[in-house]
Amino acid sequence: MNIFTGFVATTGMVLHEFPEGIITCLLLLKGGFRERNALILAFLAAAFTTPPGMLVSYPIMGVLDQSTLGALLSLSAATLVSAGATHLLPRAEQEQKKYSFVALGGGVLVAVIIVFSKA
Repeated sequence: MNIFTGFVATTGMVLHEFPEGIITCLLLLKGGFRERNALILAFLAAAFTTPPGMLVSYPIMGVLDQSTLGALLSLSAATLVSAGATHLLPRAEQEQKKYSFVALGGGVLVAVIIVFSKA
């Protein structure tokens, strides 16, 4: 592993945790929590579940072959996209369109950079 791989992994983790936190916060808000409490609970949920999840999954990932690992990672990505589409799209429709376009473009740009940096 090299520095670039560590950078990409760290960037991926940050980009993954941010929308996950937003989804968690929105679910808590829909569940009747006040905004401040929802933000605190969403932060605590990420803080207390991410490190143990990494510690449990790391040894397992080392023994999986690449095709199985790829299938599991794609399932994880599909779950995140599904949750995002279900909970974030209704909220995104209320926002100004130019900000949605900028966010979409930023996401596509990050994906393109990751794909072309691998080649």
